[in-house]
Amino acid sequence: MNSGWLPRGRCLYLRQCLCQGLLLLCLLLPGVSGCGGGAADRGGDGEILLPIAGERTWRIPSADRFLPAPRGLYSDERDDVYVLDDAGRVLVYDRTGLLQRQWKMPDSRIGNPEGIWKLRDGRVAVADTHYHRVVIFHPDGEVDFTFGSEGREPGQFVFPVAVLEDAAGNLYVGEYGDHQRVQKFDGSGRYLLQFGKHGAGPGEFQRPSGLALRGGEVFVVDAFNDRIQVFSEAGEFRRILKLSDEFEALAYPYDLRVTADGRVYVIENRAARLTVMTLEGRLLGRYGSPGRNSHQFYQPWDLTVLTDGRILVADTGNHRLVELTP
Repeated sequence: MNSGWLPRGRCLYLRQCLCQGLLLLCLLLPGVSGCGGGAADRGGDGEILLPIAGERTWRIPSADRFLPAPRGLYSDERDDVYVLDDAGRVLVYDRTGLLQRQWKMPDSRIGNPEGIWKLRDGRVAVADTHYHRVVIFHPDGEVDFTFGSEGREPGQFVFPVAVLEDAAGNLYVGEYGDHQRVQKFDGSGRYLLQFGKHGAGPGEFQRPSGLALRGGEVFVVDAFNDRIQVFSEAGEFRRILKLSDEFEALAYPYDLRVTADGRVYVIENRAARLTVMTLEGRLLGRYGSPGRNSHQFYQPWDLTVLTDGRILVADTGNHRLVELTP
């Protein structure tokens, strides 16, 4: 008899034992390749979940007996957080969420600002949306100067909503009025150039509501077109940044942050969630859903990322600031 031969029943028995052993290994070690597991957690619908260890709310002070809603956020290298609310105020918090100081916009009777950025010299720039201008404040809240007026000519604005400063001290301002464009100014408010127009093609916008800068490129949230576009600092169109899986598409993104490690953080207004992706469009994770409870947002407008990795979300519809700790 051939010593390598086993009866058919014995072969089936050994095969069954082997399969059972592999199944047990997969259950005990879900990260093993081929076992159906992986490093990323997934929700019931298969969506990649962003791992969040903690969530808490920062207090927003009342104004005239009502609770204002946050609209714009910026955090600096010290993790001081600058907040715009719909009471026409700039609120400044420390990294622990304690309010340090606040000041009012020059006027807010017809509407409130949306975009805020702390300049390298400590002053603060605000896109004063409904007054069609940019206001530059001293650190104590006193107005330094303003630039812009309502209109469609270069250097004028129709509803500016976003502002940022580049390494050379130039300012970029996004507006969603008739022109749907981004304009660039020097530090004194002198007009330099513009790019974009209304539309859905490459280099065109429908509400450019958020701006970020990394590696000499300007990232623009194109809200109504559900995408992010990337330009050179001279306004030349480079590419469209989108998630690689069409079923993971953004839903009315409203603002973004791009961190030094190449992560792109996007707040989605319609989907009421935070999305994190790579610069190549690979989804890293999502957090949130529409609602008013914990783990939920309602019409969020903005976000910022602190130096220790914590994320702050302007949960506008819920009138709260939400801190997320990964």
